[in-house]
Amino acid sequence: MAYNKDMTWDDVVGSLGFYSNKTKSALLDGLEAYNEWQSFRAGRTNAEIATSLSVDETWIAEADAAYAALFEIYQSAANFAVSQSDRFYSLRKFT
Repeated sequence: MAYNKDMTWDDVVGSLGFYSNKTKSALLDGLEAYNEWQSFRAGRTNAEIATSLSVDETWIAEADAAYAALFEIYQSAANFAVSQSDRFYSLRKFT
């Protein structure tokens, strides 16, 4: 959002509402992605998943960490848990 010295209160509230909804939606999408990943894992090891996807096991571990970060960020935002580490580290690897 660019600074606009002529913003009205309605502009401020509208902007805040837009970004709040966008953030909540992203958090819920991340939780859904985490749940889908857990369903896909279905108790399989990283090696088993790597073989089935034809990728290196290291990438599965990195993906698992990124999905765990999505879950932890959601948990923290929902006030279920407190995160004390850089969860964006795992996500940056996939952006």
